[in-house]
Amino acid sequence: MGLLLVLGAVLVWPRASTPAPVVEPFLPMFGMAVLLTEGLTAHLLYTQYSVSGRPIYAALSGAYLFAAISVAVQMLAFPGVFSPTGLLGAGAQSAVWIWVFWHGGFPALVAASLALRRVFPRGSQRRGYKWLIAACLTAGAALIASAACYVAIEHVVWLPDLIAGSSYRALAENPIAIAVVCINIGTFVGLVATTRLRTMLELWLAIALLAGSVDVVLTIHAGARYSLGWYTARIAAVCASSAVLGMLLREISHLYRSLHRAHESLIQSSLRDGLTKTFNRQYFDTQYPDLLDVSANAGRPLSVLMVDIDYFKQFNDNFGHRAGDDCLRAVASALQSGLRRPWDFVARFGGEEFVVVLPNCDTSTAREVAESLRRAVEALDISAPHSPQGRVTISIGVSTSAPQGSATPGELLEEADRGLYRAKRAGRNRVEADAA
Repeated sequence: MGLLLVLGAVLVWPRASTPAPVVEPFLPMFGMAVLLTEGLTAHLLYTQYSVSGRPIYAALSGAYLFAAISVAVQMLAFPGVFSPTGLLGAGAQSAVWIWVFWHGGFPALVAASLALRRVFPRGSQRRGYKWLIAACLTAGAALIASAACYVAIEHVVWLPDLIAGSSYRALAENPIAIAVVCINIGTFVGLVATTRLRTMLELWLAIALLAGSVDVVLTIHAGARYSLGWYTARIAAVCASSAVLGMLLREISHLYRSLHRAHESLIQSSLRDGLTKTFNRQYFDTQYPDLLDVSANAGRPLSVLMVDIDYFKQFNDNFGHRAGDDCLRAVASALQSGLRRPWDFVARFGGEEFVVVLPNCDTSTAREVAESLRRAVEALDISAPHSPQGRVTISIGVSTSAPQGSATPGELLEEADRGLYRAKRAGRNRVEADAA
């Protein structure tokens, strides 16, 4: 963007003083655009200060507030915008003097903000002085802007004439204009030299200062309002006012996406069992009744599998709780991997018990799924000398709701639990299924 600004200025430079069509709505539109962007930037920078506590953000917020006040008053005082001679009792020289104060004061306040970092290094600010510092910096900038505008309007006779009518060709050789140019370019060079543009804020602040320098140089070189250079300078002024705002909005958008991802991750974490990473009991208690209700209304069956690891207490006693945790994780992974449909889910019911919910699944299919899960756990071949099979196995009870049935969530779950106990009484490592 910086290269485009410089390239545009170079291309326009030879024809900068060429008269262009007078577009009367242009100035009000320009003033409103700059006022909004400067004001929003001031607000967002102050918000950054309130979060980080770094005085440089409050100081930069004051600089942008200074610019917003200046452009608002200049538009009111500018001849031909709201009245032929300007409002607020402005004189013929008032608008140009506000422009001088605006374009000289803003980079000066930015330079002061950068110098403030030496006074308040990161982490050095005391919490008790936080709001006092912010109030002094932002209110000070607002007072400076108000005082400068007051002098330019009420006491403009104290100030030397800078323009004659709508022409300001003599401004190019005026020491005041040269000082404004030097302040802009000097602040830009100083920012680049002292910071090396290590942060996004420093980079886009440098682009804003570069655009401001292009604005000042082209405005003075053009020599008259509504010339090609004057219009180009106004475009550069909009770029100067919106550069940091664009960066801040991008950062806010990135922060919002990060917060959204963190929120989604937190929700997922709150619904998952910390050990097995299956869904937890809370998720099951919330989702299972709703799914059963949907299935009943749609006239479709829903199956529930109650799963228990056989002889798990003895496994823990023989190998210790760490091995027991590894066993739980392995069994949970096998159960999850055995589910093929995206709407089926497994949840840890408690201890070594799991529950599997299979919407739109009849008894025969549920039994097949249960058998495949039993075989998957058996295939893990986790050694268990205390078990008759010599390895870890599971027992499963299956219960299925009748289409358009009236079974409650508790009744269906109790039926699956009874099936599980029948499987255990029958020797474990088996599936027992009945319809509710």
